Amino acid sequence: MAETSEISGSLIPLARREAMILLEAGYLWLDMGQFDKAREVFAGAVVLMPRSEVPQLAMGSLEFAQGRHDKALQAYRAAQRLAPQSALPRAHVGEALLFMGKVPEAVKELKAAMELEPEGDGARLAQSLLEAKEAGALPPPSARR
Repeated sequence: MAETSEISGSLIPLARREAMILLEAGYLWLDMGQFDKAREVFAGAVVLMPRSEVPQLAMGSLEFAQGRHDKALQAYRAAQRLAPQSALPRAHVGEALLFMGKVPEAVKELKAAMELEPEGDGARLAQSLLEAKEAGALPPPSARR
């Protein structure tokens, strides 16, 4: 029997490799601009893995890629509720808030991500976003949709 994925929290037995392939397929559709197909894959992953933050992060990435920062924030917040001690959902929440022009709230989330897992991916993303904000690389709120 295949190893059950620790990222899946699956409703049905789902091997780690299968979960990764499913999510990778969604990201490939996303990268190709096939948003409807990516949404179908990610929505399926959300249903199959309801206790995992990973599919919620994927849904957030899909919404963010389409400039729907408010919907991305909703998905990232859902991921954050599923994994409150994980820095990556918190960093993505900060990212969405930055692009929504909610800078003080975004900075708070980004700093919290860096404190949660100082050496993790979430902290690196948060640090990069803070540096980009300080360098003026992020568009001003008035230039966003």
